[in-house]
Amino acid sequence: MSNYLRQVIEGKLPLNEDILREVKKASDTLKLVEMKCGKTKDIAHVDITLSTLLSGLTEMGAEFSQLLHRVNQIASERAMSLMSSRSDRDSPLGRQMYRWRLLPFLRPYHFYSRAYHASGGLFNGPLKTPSSFKELNDHIMDPASTSRSKKTTVRLFDDLSNEICKAADMVECVRQMHNNEYFREAAEESSRDFCQLIEGLNTYTELYNRLKGSKEKESGKLDDLDKRTIDLFIDDFKQSGVHLPPEQREEFVRLSSEIFDAGARYQWQCDVPVEIGRTDKYRFSLPSTRLTSPVSYSSQQEKRSFIHSTFYKSNPGQESELIRLVTSRHDLARLTGFESFAHRAQHNSVLGTYDNVKEFLHLLIEKCQPAVNREVAILYDIQSQCAMGQSKVLECDLPYLIDLYKTRAYGESLRLGRIGRFITVDSLIRGFVKLANRLYDVNLVERNIENGETWNSMMVKLEALDPNNNSLGFIYLDVEKRQSKAVGDCHFTVRCSKELDNQEWQTPIIVVSLALCDESQKNWRKSPVHVHAAENFFHEMGHAMHSILGRTRYQHIAGTRCPQDFSEIPSNLMEFFFNDIQVFRSLLRGENDEEIPIDEAASHLSARSAFSAIEVVQQAAYSLFDLELHGPEAPELLRQGKLTTGQLFHSMLSTSLPQITRSPNTAFQHRFHHLVQYGARYYSYLVARAGASLIWSSQFREDPFNRDAGMKWAKIQSYGGGLAPLILLENILGFRPTADNLTSAISDQSIHTSNLDAINI
Repeated sequence: MSNYLRQVIEGKLPLNEDILREVKKASDTLKLVEMKCGKTKDIAHVDITLSTLLSGLTEMGAEFSQLLHRVNQIASERAMSLMSSRSDRDSPLGRQMYRWRLLPFLRPYHFYSRAYHASGGLFNGPLKTPSSFKELNDHIMDPASTSRSKKTTVRLFDDLSNEICKAADMVECVRQMHNNEYFREAAEESSRDFCQLIEGLNTYTELYNRLKGSKEKESGKLDDLDKRTIDLFIDDFKQSGVHLPPEQREEFVRLSSEIFDAGARYQWQCDVPVEIGRTDKYRFSLPSTRLTSPVSYSSQQEKRSFIHSTFYKSNPGQESELIRLVTSRHDLARLTGFESFAHRAQHNSVLGTYDNVKEFLHLLIEKCQPAVNREVAILYDIQSQCAMGQSKVLECDLPYLIDLYKTRAYGESLRLGRIGRFITVDSLIRGFVKLANRLYDVNLVERNIENGETWNSMMVKLEALDPNNNSLGFIYLDVEKRQSKAVGDCHFTVRCSKELDNQEWQTPIIVVSLALCDESQKNWRKSPVHVHAAENFFHEMGHAMHSILGRTRYQHIAGTRCPQDFSEIPSNLMEFFFNDIQVFRSLLRGENDEEIPIDEAASHLSARSAFSAIEVVQQAAYSLFDLELHGPEAPELLRQGKLTTGQLFHSMLSTSLPQITRSPNTAFQHRFHHLVQYGARYYSYLVARAGASLIWSSQFREDPFNRDAGMKWAKIQSYGGGLAPLILLENILGFRPTADNLTSAISDQSIHTSNLDAINI
C-alpha cells in the first residue's frame, strides 16, 4: 500500500479511487499514532481521506503531491500538538480556548451544520454510540462522497466545506447538549480533531490562491451568486491571515493565540461567584457566603448596594486579560490593514463602517432621552415613597424599583398561575404551528421520535411541509432544564439548505434548546411556561424557520449564515408577533380553545414593555463601550496605562444615562463576557431589533396574519447570506434604511411604551 501511494505521488501510477478506498479501509484498522500520554489516537486516516477530498481541487491546477505533503504536515503538527498540550486541552480553560478557530470551513459563534441519510442514530444519522464518532469521521471523509466532476472551484470548495461541517457541527451539538456524559466526552475528542484539521486548511495558501484565482480564470462560468460566495470565502480566509507574507503570517498566528488565550481566561472568570465573609452574610441576612448575582429585590437600599458593588468589584486579573485581549485585537487589525479592530469588525454588516455604527448608537441614545426621562421620573417617585429623603436612584436600585412598579401596577394578573393554563409547552407549539401556516403556508407536523433518534429527554420533533407535502426539513425541540446542557436558549443547525448535484435540496435539521420544564415534571407538555421563556421560544423558532426557509446554492450562505445583525432580524420579528395582543390571544389558548382574557393579556404585555427605554439606552451604552474599547484610540491608551477599562466604561454609562447614579468603583466590564464573543459588534442586536421593528410596522402591524406579507418575508429569508443585508432590507421595506430610520424605529416604540401612570406604594 505504501509503495502504491508513493508511486501515485511520484506520477508513476494513475490515481485509482477504488484502490485508495481499500487502502483507507485498511489504514483505519491500524493504531497509527501512539500518544505519550498512554492513549492511542487514530489520526492519519482522517488526513489520508482528506487528501482525497482535496484531490478534486487538483484538477483545477494544483499538484496532488503538494496537497498530500501539506496534509501530511497537518497530521504531524496535530500529533505533536496533541502530545505536547493534551493536559491543557482537558481543562475547561483549554476547551474554551480551542473552540471556533475555524473560518472558511466553519463560521464562529453559530451552531450550523449538515447531516446524513443513515438511519438509527441521532437525528437519523450515524451517531448511535459514543464509539460512532470515529465512524462518523470515516463516513463523511469517504472518497466515494467526493465528486471529481468538472465543477467550478467555488462548488468544490463548498462541497468540501459541507462535508467537513456536517460532521463537525453535529459533533458540536452533541458536545453541548447530550445528556449522556460518554457521548459528550466522545464528541469533545472528535471536536479537537476537526478543529486542528481545519486550522491547517484555513492557513493553507495554495487553497486560498486557487480560490482567489478562480474568480478570473472561471469568470465565464460564474454568476453574481458564485462571485459573492467566492468573496465571502476569501474574506474568511483573510480572517486567518493566509494572504500575509510569511513573517507577518507568523505574527498573525501569534496574535491569534494571544486573543484566544486572553479571551478564554477573561470569559472563564466572568460568572465566577463572589465569596463574602460570615459577618456580611449575617448582617444582610443572605442565604450563603457566595454571591452568584448582582441583583437584589430587598427593600433595604444598603443591602442592594452591598450585593451589587461586591459582585461587580474590580478584578485586577480581569483588567489585565481584557487589556491583553483588546490590544492584541488592535495589533491584529493593524497588521491586516485596518485602522482598528472596530473598523475591521464591521465588514459585511448592515451599517458597514465604524463611523456608521458610532452615529447609530449616539443617535439612538439621543432620541430615547425623552422616554428615559419619563421612566426615570416614575422611579424617582417610587424611590421617594420607599425611602424618605432619598433623592437619587442608584444603579443597584433599578431591578427592585422596576419590579415593585410592575407588581403594584399590574398586580395579580402577573401571577403565573392565572395565565399558566394558557401558556404551556403544548400551547406554545400549537400556536407557533398556526403562525407558520398562516404566514408562510408551511405546515409543521409533529412526528414520532424513533428509538436512538435523540437523547432521552423532553423532546418534540416537527417536520416542515410545503403545500404539496414536500418536506422542507425537521425541527427538534429539547425543552428540558438540565445541568448537562452547556448552553442556554439557542439553536443548532445540524443540517442546512444546499443545492445538491442532482438539483434537489439538502433539507435542514434544526435542534432548538430551551429551558421550559424540569425533569421531575411527568406531564411536562402541560406545565406552565413563564411569559419571558415563552417569548424566547418564539425568538428561537424565528431562527429555526430562517433555516427551514433557506434555499441557497451553497451551504456557506444558507439560512442564518449571514451577518449577525441581519441573522437576528427574523428572531426579533417573532418577538413582535408574540407581543402583539391580537396574535398573543389568537395563538395561545387553553386546552378547550379558550382565549386569554383581554385584561390579563394586556397586563402581561404592558408589564413586559414597561421601562424599555432605560433598557435600550443601557444596551446602547454597553455597545458604545464595546465599540470604543476596540476603536482607534483606547487600545494604545490602555497599553500605555493612560486609561483603564473602568474609566472608559464609567464615561460611556454616565454620559448615556446621567439620570442614574452609579459608583465609579464597580466593574461591570470585568463580567461582560459578550466582549469576547461579539468584539465591537455587540450593537448587532439593536440593529436587528430596529430592522425587525421597521418590517413589523410596514408589513404586519395592521394585519399580523397577512399571507402576502408573510410570503414576501419568507422569500427574503430564503436568500440567507446570498445577498447583502441592506439589499435584503431594501427588498422587504421598499427603501434602504439609514441610521436615522433605524434609530427612529426603536425610539418611537420606546416613547410609546414610556407613558406610564404614577402609582402609590
